[in-house]
Formats: sequence, structure tokens, C-alpha cells
Amino acid sequence: MNNKSFQGDHIDSAKVGAAKGTAGPANGTGSERLRPAFKIIKENLTQCLFWAENAGMERYFQHQAELAQKECNLRCPEDCSAPGCWMAEVIVEVSLFDLIRLSLVLNTPVSSLFFQHCFIGLENLEINSRYQRLLIKLKKPCNFLQKAHCRVHGSKPLNCILFPEYHQLKGMIPDLVNNPIFKGFPCLKAEIKVSQARSNALETLRGMSCREEALSNHFIFDTPSFIIDSKPLTKLLKQDQSKDLSGSMQDYEQLVSVVLKSSGFFEGIMNSIYQLDTRLGKESLFEKLKDDALMKPLLEKLNRPEAIYRLKGNRFIRLKRTLQPPEVIFM
Repeated sequence: MNNKSFQGDHIDSAKVGAAKGTAGPANGTGSERLRPAFKIIKENLTQCLFWAENAGMERYFQHQAELAQKECNLRCPEDCSAPGCWMAEVIVEVSLFDLIRLSLVLNTPVSSLFFQHCFIGLENLEINSRYQRLLIKLKKPCNFLQKAHCRVHGSKPLNCILFPEYHQLKGMIPDLVNNPIFKGFPCLKAEIKVSQARSNALETLRGMSCREEALSNHFIFDTPSFIIDSKPLTKLLKQDQSKDLSGSMQDYEQLVSVVLKSSGFFEGIMNSIYQLDTRLGKESLFEKLKDDALMKPLLEKLNRPEAIYRLKGNRFIRLKRTLQPPEVIFM
């Protein structure tokens, strides 16, 4: 295998404006997030908490659907092939609450939706691409995509709803247009008009998305941000002479998948997800979303990871170090 395809001890990382992005190897096949970086004002988080505390689960999701439609004037161009829905390079993070919402609408177990539409994947950290974050990714092409239309448009993941209008609010469109991955997106070629009411709705949805992602990750990974040191993974991939590996994100994800399954970690993830197949399990997780004492530290750890994990043997072990911009701080 030609080790020149590997960039030192990490996969190259690309950044799109304020978005947290991941990119693949130097061959140009990168990947970028649809989700902007975590920057939510206190008022938006307070409003999200109000809705979680004062509404039942169905009403909470109904409110999200209403916010998603609030003065939405964005219409996909006729020539749009829905590239964000089928391009593997575009990462769409899915939370357990996205799956619960779909479960209620489609009358399908959460675990079935996970197996059919998601997988446990990775994204490079913007501040240091040697480190990668574990997350639930939407499979590509999206199985809900029918020709160029979404079969679950009214219940799709929040990160799908936020793109591209929220990125317009944050001034990220010029950077996206200049990025090779997003350059051909028809919706980015014309000005995206967002009213003040629409802006407020999107900010609220973004706050909800942050809370849901933090709790979702904590529920299945036992931490809001499961950060992996990719150096040992890179070493293993370089040593594997049986395969023609390029050091792509897919290569890393396949290796991590093997580790998670052999160590029993994936079984633990699925045991947590299976709990959500019951009404009691769904409501129990939703109740945690209302607990501000629980959510505040989780949101802080989502934005500022508290620990790093490294492969040792056949499992990931927690190291005594924290990850803080702009460098890793050893304890």
C-alpha cells in the first residue's frame, strides 16, 4: 500500500465558515457538515427549555414542525438533484430525537429506523483534525429520498431543516459556494431571503437541535462528545497490507466499527436504542430533555469536550487529557 495517501497522523480537515467540517484525504474526496458550529444565545436556549417543560412529547415535536414551516419561502430549484441527500461527502448528524419523531410519524420502532437509515460514523474536529468525534450519521444516499423529493419532509432531521437558511443567517453561504463539495448546490446560487420571524424560528430550532444532540450522545456514548485520537487508527491502517486503503473517512469508520463491535461497545449502544422502542423509553428520554440541571453541563461538554479516547488493544480507553481550542491539554 502507498502510505503517501495518508497525511501524517491524521486525515486532512476542511472548514466551511463557522461550520464544523470534516474532509477526507488529499485526493479531493472530502466531507462537510450541514450543521453550523454551536453558537446559541441564552434566550434561545431558555425558549427551548420552556417548550420542553411545558409540552408533552407530541406537542413538542408538533411545535418543531410549526417552526420549520414558519414563513419558509425557500423552494428547491427545479433542477436540484438533492445533492445533500445522496452525497456521502455531506455529513448529516442525526439525534435520537430525530429518530423518535420519525418513529411516531411512521409507526416504526426507533431501532429499525436506526438500522435502516443510520450508522455510527466519524467527523474530524475543526480545531485539530487528528481528533475525530463519534456520531450518528445519516446513510447516503438517504433512504427517504424518492427521486429528488424527501418522503418525510415534514418530519426530517433538524439538521436537514436548518440547511441552507440558517447558514445564510450566519454568513456562511460565500464559503460554502467556494467549497468544491457545495459548489454545485442550486439553492446556494441565488440570495436566500430570511424574514425576522423565520430567523427567530430557525434560531429556536438550532437551540433545540443542540439540546437534543447533547442528550442523545450522552445517552448512547455516555458523553456528549466522544472524541477519538486517530493516531493509533492511522497506524493500523498503514500496517494493513491486505487492502488497498486510501486513508479515507470510510476506511477509518470501518475500522472503528470493527472495534466497537468486538469490544461490546456497539452492543451497549444498541441496548440503549432498543429502550426507545417502547413508549416508556421515549418519554423517559424526553423527560431528561426538560432537566436544565442535567442539560447545562451536557451542552458545555458538547461544545468543549471533556475527554479523549484512544484505541488500546480492541477497545477505546479514556485518557487523562482534555480537548480545548486551540490545542490538546494534558492533565
